[in-house]
This record gives sequence, C-alpha cells and structure tokens, in this order.
Amino acid sequence: MKRIKLFFNCLIEKISCGSTEVCLYGGKVMLYVLPARNYKLLSAFTEGTSMNAKHLRICINVILMLTVSFIMTAVSYAAFEPIAIGARPAGLGGAYTALADDIYAVYYNPAGLSLIPRGEFTAQYSQMYMGLWDKSNLSYSFVGIAQPLRIKRDFGTIGVSVLNFNADNLYKESTFILSYGKNFTIGGVRKLDVGFNLKTLSIGYGEDTYTYDTLNNDGIASSLETGTARADALFDKYGFTKTASTVDFGMKYSIFSNYKVAFMIQNITQPNIALDDTVESKLPAVYNIGFAHTGKSYALGLDYMTKQTNKISDYKIAVSGEKYLPFGMGLRSGIVFGSRELMNLAVGVGFKTEGIQFDYAIEYPFSGIKNTMGNHKVSMVLKFGPVLHDSLDAELQMAYAKEQKVRIETEQKLDEKSKQLDKASKELDTTNKVLETTNRELEIAKVEIEKLKDQLEELLKRPIPVIPVPAEQKPSKETKETGKPSASKELAPVSSDNPERQYLGEYNTYRKTADKLIFNDRVEKIKQIVVRFKDKKIDTSSAQGEYKILLEEQKNQGRMYTDSLTYYRKMVAKGIDQKTQSDLLKKIISRYEQFGIDVSEAQKELDAIGK
Repeated sequence: MKRIKLFFNCLIEKISCGSTEVCLYGGKVMLYVLPARNYKLLSAFTEGTSMNAKHLRICINVILMLTVSFIMTAVSYAAFEPIAIGARPAGLGGAYTALADDIYAVYYNPAGLSLIPRGEFTAQYSQMYMGLWDKSNLSYSFVGIAQPLRIKRDFGTIGVSVLNFNADNLYKESTFILSYGKNFTIGGVRKLDVGFNLKTLSIGYGEDTYTYDTLNNDGIASSLETGTARADALFDKYGFTKTASTVDFGMKYSIFSNYKVAFMIQNITQPNIALDDTVESKLPAVYNIGFAHTGKSYALGLDYMTKQTNKISDYKIAVSGEKYLPFGMGLRSGIVFGSRELMNLAVGVGFKTEGIQFDYAIEYPFSGIKNTMGNHKVSMVLKFGPVLHDSLDAELQMAYAKEQKVRIETEQKLDEKSKQLDKASKELDTTNKVLETTNRELEIAKVEIEKLKDQLEELLKRPIPVIPVPAEQKPSKETKETGKPSASKELAPVSSDNPERQYLGEYNTYRKTADKLIFNDRVEKIKQIVVRFKDKKIDTSSAQGEYKILLEEQKNQGRMYTDSLTYYRKMVAKGIDQKTQSDLLKKIISRYEQFGIDVSEAQKELDAIGK
C-alpha cells in the first residue's frame, strides 16, 4: 500500500489524466496502455453521482493508478529495449555480438562490418506477441545497407540502417544508425575488428483520445470530434515527439583462427529521452560480451548482456548454435535466460545462395507475457557488387578468390590493349635502348671479369711458403746423465722411465726430415709428437712452437682459399664460360689441397660442371 500511495501522489501532482489512457509519469509516457473500454466503465460508474469535477478527476486518477500499479507488477518495459533484430540473429537468441559478420552487424556489433566481403542490403519485419487478448499490434521493421570501401587498399565498411517500432497508433520508436567498421592486423595477422555507430533516436506518441483530456477544467465533457478537446498538459507543452543522439562502440578479437571474443557498448552517452527536459530519464548504457566458435558449416555463440535502469540491474545470457547443410539450408536455435525470470526459446531456419539469403525465426517466451503465439521474424539479405573484402568463411574465401582472379585477368587484358596501342611507335626505340644497355653491361662485365681474374691469379701464383727447419731442443740435465736420446723412425709407446729422452729422439728425427715433407704431412707429424707428450710433464716447447707456426700458416692458406672462391664465384656471376670455370677450379684445388684445406666446395662445383 505504501508503493500505491506514493504512486498516487505522483499521479495527482504530475498528471492531468482526463480520458488519457497512457500513464504519464516523471515527464515521460510509460508503456502501460489501458483499453478504451476501461474508461467507459469508469464513466458509467461515476455517472449520476454528485461528485464535482475535481473529485471526479481524482476518482478517475485513483482507479487508473490502481490499474497501472497492478500491471506494473507483471510487465515492465523501457524505451529502446534491446531486442533481436534480423531473423538469423533472432533464431540464435540474439547471441550475435561475436558472430556478427553481415549487415546486421550495424545493430549487434559494428566491428563485424569489416567481415562483409561485398555490398549487402536487408529488409526485415517482425510481428511481436501475436494473439494478445486485446488484439494489440506490436511490430518491428528494419532496413539496412552496408558497402565495403576499397580503392587500392581497404578503407573499411560503412552502413546505414533504420529501425522502427510501432504499437498501433499509440507509440512509436525510430532509430537511424550510421555505422563504420574496420579490421586491423597484429603481427601481420588479421586479428582485431573495431567499429562504431552514430545513432539518432526518436520517440513519438499518437495524437488521439489516449493523449487528449475528455474533461475540461470545469468538468464538462469534450472530444476530438467536436474540436473541444485539448492535448494533455505534458504534450501541450512539449509536443508529441522527442529526439536524442548517442554513440555505440564495438570490437572483436580473434583468439585463434576460429575462436573470437567480442565487446559492444550501446548508448554510451546515455541521452535523456523524457519529453520534459527538466526531468531526467536517461537511456541506460547496454554492455554486451560475446564469444564465438565457427567451423566450416557450423557456428556456436555465447552472449552476456547487462544494463542498469533506475538503479536496478538487469542481465541476459544467450546460448546458440547454427548448422548449415550442403545445399544452403541453415538450421539454428538459441535459449535466452536472465533477470526478472526471463526465459525464451528461439528457433530459426534459413536458405542462402551466393547472392541472396532468406531467414525465418520464432521467439517463444516461457515467462512474462504468456498465451501468445510468440514473436515471428522474416528477413532477407541481398548481396551485390564485386567482392572487395577477404572473409574468414571458407565459402566466401573461395568466392573472393574467384572474383579476384576475374578482376586481375580483366585488368591485365585492359593493360595489354593499352600497351598494344603504343607498341608500334615505341618498339624500335625500346629495342635500341635494350641493346645499348646490354652492350654497356657486357663491357662493364668484361672489365670486372678481367679484374677478378687478375686478383685470383695473383693469389694462385703466390710462392708456396717455406717453413724453416725448427731449432734443435737441448736435453735436460737428467737426460744428459742417462745418455743421448735415440733416434726412432717409428713411434714406439712412450716410456715411463725417461719420456723426455724418447720425445727428443722423435723430435730430432722430425727435424731432419721436415724440409722434405709436404706441408700437410709435416703438420700431421708434429701434431702426433705434441699430442703424445702433452701430459708427460716434460718440456715440449720446441714441438709446440713448430706446430703453432704450421697452424697459423694453414689458417692463412684457408683465408686465401676462401678469397679465391669468392673471386671465382663473382666471375661466374658475370658470365665466364664453363671451360674457364673448370680451369680456375682445378688451379684452386691443386693450390690449397696440399695445405690440408677442405676443398670439397670447389670439388663439388667442378663435378657439377663436368655433368
């Protein structure tokens, strides 16, 4: 009763009811419409009484208030309620935030516009809650068009759409939407889609007996037919329409190739939609989070929506699935549940080809408004123009590749014809220029080849270095006392009694034959001596010094081998003949093989020439 009393006070202070059958509260019209016969019953009830006009108006207000209060406990609506637009999204229960990839992205998530490969046009009509007891006619209509922008590079996609809601002639909502969506690459991969909407919102109330007083200030009956009625005080002062503007923002991100997460916020600026600007009635911001998994012929979606109206939070969760059959027929379903005991079931069917798509959906409420035939939606999407955007859908990718191939072939043909027109006059000049350029390049190449050949010959003609015979190493005092070291031609196992004596014998033998050995054998001989006596705790500095000198020379020859190959390959690049190539490679191999250099690269190239 306390709530009724408060609401009653508001009505008395804020409203001139009269015959108005729309409840006016807080400077706005609330959607609690009473049938005309209710007022006739009230008139019959008060007819013949001794009430004066003021008391009569209070009585009518009280009864209207009680009726409205009763209705409020069962149904609660706000202006521009989020609903499922488009038969395909409706068949998915509105779980379209992450799945949006067609013209309906202008409503669910403008970021999805970037996925539209070509121009799209749609028209949709929806009959809501068919079979209401008072035969009320509630309907939605939607018309939209989107066009990708591509001139050499991708400039995104723009869209324009209009959404209308009608409740007979009593109430109307109109939304005009200008949309834009663009994709961005991260690390060279297309992952992020971003979009926004600029919206103009308009509310209109019918000019009929519902919004005009039936009693003047003196309590005398009046009517629109006789021209004696006047608009309710609120409408008389502020008119029957209100317009506001706001902005939406959306984004989609590809976690993996076929998994997406999306976010959408509607009515960011929360505009005031009350007729009376002095009364605050902000349109709440609506937050949507979506997740989608798509395959070659199926899609799964999950959406969570939340908003806050008059400090009361509402939420909605929608889960959906869609399957396309090989011949273009699509089946889809979704379940929706949320606050205020919301629970709806949605099912839909569709058929699509490369150029057109038809869809039908029905949403059936399990709570709230009951005993109706549900919401029925029929929509059509017409696809037109060339494919301008790439798509993640396999079928669209094939169509895109086909369109791209045709476009490239057409451009090539046009270019070819254009060249043929100038060919006759330019052919001789072009040929002469090519010959001059070729001759010039050949002369330059010859000079460079000669220069490289001289450099290579200089390397190959360098005298083979003469490594002097190493100095004799004198025996230690111990070895002198035990006897002279014995020379040995063959390497015997190292003696544990006097390794120094054995070492000196082998080293002296090496000294006597060093100048007669080829470089590679000389390196191997001294290496064996160094390795054998390395850990015997004797002085092997002479052998180690000799080995170090030989290794340094070997490295030097290795560098010269690399330089020789470099010069050779440059000459090959300039165009020397195969005979010259073979002769040079043989000289390189012969020169550096004796120094123990790995000449396998040169040998492979020589073998390749022979084949």
